[in-house]
Amino acid sequence: MRKNYMKYIFPSMLSFLLTGIYSIVDGIFVGRAMGDPGLAAINIAWPLVALIISLGTGIGMGASVVISINNGAGNTKKALLAEGNAFFLLFAGSVLLTLVLLFAGEPLLILLGAKGELLPIALDYLRYILIGGVIQVFATGMVPLMRNHGASFYAMCSMAFGCITNILLDYYFVLVLFWGIRGAALATVFGQALTLLMCGAFFLKKKYRIPVSQLKPDVTVIRSILRVAASPFGLTYLPSITIIFMNLQALKYGGEEAVSAYAVLAYIISFMELLVQGIGDGSQPLFSLSIGSNDQKALKTYAKWTFSLGICFGVAGAVLFFLSRNLLPVLYGTSETAARYIICATPAFSLVMALYGLTKPAVSYLYATHKVVRSTILVYGEIVLTLALVFILPLFLGLDGVWYTIPAVQGILGICCILFLTNAKTGK
Repeated sequence: MRKNYMKYIFPSMLSFLLTGIYSIVDGIFVGRAMGDPGLAAINIAWPLVALIISLGTGIGMGASVVISINNGAGNTKKALLAEGNAFFLLFAGSVLLTLVLLFAGEPLLILLGAKGELLPIALDYLRYILIGGVIQVFATGMVPLMRNHGASFYAMCSMAFGCITNILLDYYFVLVLFWGIRGAALATVFGQALTLLMCGAFFLKKKYRIPVSQLKPDVTVIRSILRVAASPFGLTYLPSITIIFMNLQALKYGGEEAVSAYAVLAYIISFMELLVQGIGDGSQPLFSLSIGSNDQKALKTYAKWTFSLGICFGVAGAVLFFLSRNLLPVLYGTSETAARYIICATPAFSLVMALYGLTKPAVSYLYATHKVVRSTILVYGEIVLTLALVFILPLFLGLDGVWYTIPAVQGILGICCILFLTNAKTGK
């Protein structure tokens, strides 16, 4: 049982760990090449870019849960139909989202706070990312589908090779060719293209090839996928909603330097978020299969291991983050003002990293076990709490209130997670 768990969990953790390392290194390249404006522009544009990744993840994870539960119950025909409909949703969703962002990108960026010199930089980044919009949706959506086939190691390699390519091209495009923000965007597109090629090669194998008849949209199956997909989509995209309002409030209370400081802090906590998401995503097929076969003993064991890993990594990450607070501004090439903001805000964001070890795996566990209502409450309740506290706390604490918004939200969610998990035997 432990061997089976490790077979799923560690490849997922390693692939997300590498993705997290990429996000940190990407910021370092942009910061050193362009300084505070480059960091701030990417942070402002990121909520739009993240829609692409979140769409693929939501559909892929939603379909994976439906597939695993049906496989666990012995309904292989319905499982295959769900996989085929997942590919239909990935195609339709990626084309629609790319077109919307192409036409509405500029006004949306202005709405998100991109003004003056930041607007053309952010717009350049978004437009070059959209060159590979369809590629990125498919790449992120197909990885969880491969894990569902027990190919966790291959899924890890697909993500890993894409991330490594991304990092190497980031260095070459941004620091050697001096392409700036465009180079960072193109590096992302090429990296995701390599991941997609590897995913495509997997599903072209006869064993995993999906019959054309299963690609025909089925309203009932699509509804079941989207119902579950709401939670993983929100789990992946929520940090971007947070970024929007944190950027606006940081700009209001601390100026462009505060936005730059938050960009660095967001890079670091996103690393931990990706790591614990890797733990949750890796466990998902095991949770769902256990539910489908009604194996409560296995479910409890897998849950115990998952939460233990998440909490341990969260606490360890928080300690390392706090100890390295003086090094971060040097690595990212920020201004002195932004550096002071980073050092001041590090204790608050260290607490966030520790709490992520509980809250993020809890959401994964709840949607994987088909407790969709509870997982949705946690995911979208986080948005509501963030919207409230990011405007209330700064009224009393100024910029410190902005920094302590996210830890306050995660603290409340942590209490809710404990209540939901201790009463998870009944209900949806």
